[in-house]
Formats: sequence, C-alpha cells, structure tokens
Amino acid sequence: RFRDSVKQAPVGIAIFRGNDYKAEMANVSYLQLIDRTEEEFLGKPMFESVPEVEKNLAPILEEIYRTGEDYHGYEFPVNFERSAPKETKYFNFLYHPLREHHKIVGFMVVASDVTSTVKAKQLILENQEKLNLVIDGSELGVYDVDLTNGTIEASERCYEILGFKEKMNLTNEELLANFHPDDLPTRKRAFENAYKNGKLRYQARIFWDDNSIHWMDANGKIFFDNDGNPERILGTVRDISEEKTFQQELLEREEKFRLLADSMPQYIWTADPNGNLDYFNQSMYDFTGLAPGQLDNDNWVQMVHPEDRDRNMARWRQSIKTGENYLFEQRFRKHDGEFRWQLSRAIPQKDKDGVIKRWVGTSTDIQEQKMFAKELEKQVRVRTQELEQKNLDLEKMNRELESFVYISSHDLQEPLRKIQMFSSRLVEMEYDTLSENGKKHFEKIQNSAFRMQQLIRDLTSYSRANVKKNNYEIVNLQEIINEVTETLSEEISKDKVSFQLYDICDVKIITVQFRQVILNLISNSIKFAQEDQPLVISIQCAKIKGEDIEIVGLSKEINYTHIRYKDNGIGFEQAYNEKIFEVFQRLHSRHTYSGTGIGLAIVKRIIENHEGDIIANGVPKEGATFDIYLPAP
Repeated sequence: RFRDSVKQAPVGIAIFRGNDYKAEMANVSYLQLIDRTEEEFLGKPMFESVPEVEKNLAPILEEIYRTGEDYHGYEFPVNFERSAPKETKYFNFLYHPLREHHKIVGFMVVASDVTSTVKAKQLILENQEKLNLVIDGSELGVYDVDLTNGTIEASERCYEILGFKEKMNLTNEELLANFHPDDLPTRKRAFENAYKNGKLRYQARIFWDDNSIHWMDANGKIFFDNDGNPERILGTVRDISEEKTFQQELLEREEKFRLLADSMPQYIWTADPNGNLDYFNQSMYDFTGLAPGQLDNDNWVQMVHPEDRDRNMARWRQSIKTGENYLFEQRFRKHDGEFRWQLSRAIPQKDKDGVIKRWVGTSTDIQEQKMFAKELEKQVRVRTQELEQKNLDLEKMNRELESFVYISSHDLQEPLRKIQMFSSRLVEMEYDTLSENGKKHFEKIQNSAFRMQQLIRDLTSYSRANVKKNNYEIVNLQEIINEVTETLSEEISKDKVSFQLYDICDVKIITVQFRQVILNLISNSIKFAQEDQPLVISIQCAKIKGEDIEIVGLSKEINYTHIRYKDNGIGFEQAYNEKIFEVFQRLHSRHTYSGTGIGLAIVKRIIENHEGDIIANGVPKEGATFDIYLPAP
C-alpha cells in the first residue's frame, strides 16, 4: 500500500541504491519530470539513464554519502537534451540519505517542477527592469506608501523632485515640510477625493535647499483592503517647473496681447487652424453691441452685410484651405443698424514645420476712404468729360491754328512782297532824288519788311514742328549734313566754315523735321561765329544706354543715339542754357545779330517731338555745345 501511495503522489519520488546510484523505484510524477519510462530508468545507474544531470548532481551525491545530511535544492536548472527544442527546466528537490546498519546505502529524492514559477519570476524581473528604464528615461519619481504604518519607499528621483538631496526614510511630517504652505490645502483635498474614488492627482510647489521654488505634479492609485479602508498608495511625481514657467509666459503674453488689442480702435480677432473664430477684442463688441460669446464660431456672420456674406465665407474658406493670406472688403453692421465698410486681413501663424497653429486678423474701418473714393470717382468722371470737351476745343483751335498758319504763310506774305517790291523800285528809280533822310527811311522800310517776312517764316516752321506723324525713317546722319551744307553752301564758303565729323551713325528720325534741326544749328553757329578766327563745327555720334543718362524724362529701358554738336563761336553764359530755347528769347540785340529768336525753340520742339531731349552748354568766347539724345534705331 505504501508503494502504491508513493507511486500516486503528486510530487516526484524516487529511490536510488548503491555507489552507482541505481534506480530502485520511481513514481509516475518523477518519470514525467525526467521524461523517461520505467524500462529506460529503473535498474539503471542515474547518470546512465539521465546523463545530463551528472555534472551538477555528482558533487552533491558524493557530499550526501560522505556527510549523511539532507540536501535541499531550489529552482535547480536541468537541460534536457531529449526535448525539441532543448529546454531548461527548474526543480525544487530534497535528497535524503537511506541507512542500513548505520551505513548509507542509498538516497531518496523528492522533486517538484517549478519551471512555470521561475519563468514567471524572470518575466516579472524583466518587466521590472523595463519599467525602471522607462521611469528613468521619463524623469519620473516613483513612490510606495504604506498607509497603515506611514512608511515610505521612493526612488532617488522622487526624493530629488521633493527637494531632498539623497534617498532617506522620511515621515509624512518631514515630507510636508518642503511643500509651499499655500498648496497644502490643495494636497489635502486631493487625498480626500482619492480616498473616495481611488485616484490621486494634484500639483504643488516645492522648496529646495537653495530656496528655489519648483512645481511638482503627483499621480497615484489608492489600494483598499477587504473592508474598503485605504492601505497603500502607488504613484509617480514629475517636475513640471519648466512647463509651469512656459505656461506663465504664455499667460503673460496672452494678457499683454489682450490688453494691447482691447486698447486699439481696430477690430482684432483670432481663429483656430480650422477657421473657427475664438476671440474678438473689446472694440468689436463695442461696435456691434453684442456680448462676448455671441460672435464665436460662425455666429460672426450675422454682423456682415447680407450682400457680402457668401463672397466673404468663400474667400475665408479658400484661405483656410490653401493657407494664403485673407484679404476682403465687406460691410459690418453697427449697433445702431448702420453698415460701415471694413478692410479685413488675416495671416496664419505657423510653427517651425510650417503647420498653421492660429490665424490673427484685423478689420479696419474704411468708410471715409470709400466715400472719398466714390466722390473722387465722381469728380474723375466730371473731369474726364471736361477734358474730352477741352480736347474737342483744342482740336478746333488746332484747325484754326492751321488756318492761321496758312494765312501767315500765304496771305500775309503777299502784301510784304509788294512792300518789298515797290520799295525796291523806288530805291532803284528815285534813289538819287531822295534826301539822306529819305534814304534812311527806305532802308528801315526794307529791313522791317525783311524781318517781318523772316518772322512769319520762322513762326510757320515752329508751328509745324509740333506736328508728329509716325513717318520715321532710318537715315544716316551724313546724308542730312550733306543736304544742309549744300543749302548753306554760300554762307559756309563766305565764312570759311570747316567741319569735323566723328563716328557718324544712322538715326531714326522724321527726316523733314530733323533736317530743320541741323539747318538751324549750323545757321546759328555761322551767325554767332567769332570774327577773329575761322569757324569750326564738330559733330560726333555714340550709342548710350538709357540707364546711363541722368536726364529726367528719358526712359531707362531703351538705348539712345547721342549726337554732340559743338562750335567755337562766341558761346554764352551757362545761366542762359535753358532760356535760349524759348520763343523770341535773344541774348543779343537785333542790331548786333540778326534773327527772330525762334531758331533754337524750333530745334527744341522737334527733338521733343522725337521723344528725345537736347541740352545746351556754353562758355563765353569759347563756343557752344549741344547734346542731342534720340531713341536709337
């Protein structure tokens, strides 16, 4: 019966005898532990049937035979090679020596498999190590408080956050000494609530040894006994001083923003990334007469003029979708029912990754500007009509002027020719019979008629110089000079005029008009030549960029032909460099130098008619220089 009972025992039992440890008996549980059958195990030495245990058990068995004392093994590892894959099992066992006649003849083994328990403990240790790594990496302090006796177990980081330099055993009173007095009621209420709902959460300020103040965030879970009494708290603490400082800065900035925004006459508002408006300054509430909260989200649309709402919402949604700046003119309803024009703008505030965190917008009252613009448009229309009428009148005057030019060039010259003709006949036929006084009077009559004829001719040329027709030609300047010198050949030969020409180029001109320019310049040079030296005229051409010319009115975007005309005549004072281009302006009396004072005015008008400019520079008794700029061909 005993043998049967042993074989049915829930723990492994086996008996070995002799110096080679032959298995005499083994119950089912033992055979299952070593994964052997009775045929493979019984009657055979232990290390023959289970060779994998020899290394670890041989010294133990020798010690049992020598001392006769029991041997207890706990969580003893055995690697069984027969399992696939190879597996390590753990056992708790007792080796008890068997005696006969006071001599040890064998031993009994009682063994149990604790592999599951060992692996569970290993898993717990691994998880504990992982938890410790997480806690250390997160800068968390961990604590465990026994509420029944007040003992505290905490990590070094926990004591550090609570203001203690090293880990120590503290009582609750010692722990509370570092808490800010104003935060103790908050901590007390948090514990009272935790004893009810099992969750502890509060924030408090802690004094450190250097008198600095740090913020601490505490979390915990209350464990209760079977009677519902709190017996233990497990939890963490975290230093949140940096977060609190940042939050305080944000609050201060927010307060400054609101103070500044509320003091501004403009309407200021903000919205979240989705476009939901969440803030308006006080000016907006004063304008609309609405209370805070009545404009949030999409309720602000109620103050927009009905005709502007759809376009406004479409434009706002487009900005939210694309992230582009919002700009829109719309009408807001004032608290008295009046609608006033507003210019609304909004720009997105983005983080370093370009993600929109908030929209900040303003609305500016532009009612006066709108009214001014409307009145200005009205005035512009009236002024445009007036200008159109004046243009018509000007065209009429131009036609009348053309008629006047025709009369001047034909009808007025006819009586002049008769005066000249008859006065010439009288001089030829009656000259000898005239007194000296009469001769002088006839000379004055002839000179006056000649000046009148020249004046009419010059006025006609000046009026025609203002006519601009798009019959431009590209002509070599040499051709124009040749034609003019041929026309003035008698004067040039008489006064022995010489020309110096350099880099003569092509010019884009209205040929008839520009010929008049060269003719007038050369005629002027001959007229104002110095008596004591031959007249020398130099003409030089060059290409020049508009951006290199410092003359108001000329384009910086195009190139110009620069013609420099220079003579060595009597010159003029530089103070008169603009006056000489005015009609009827003379620097000398008509008795000294003949002429009407219109020649250079004609030159100036023709050059301007070509969209160019002419600059005069003079030095008395040295000569005059004329710089002409024409758009290059």
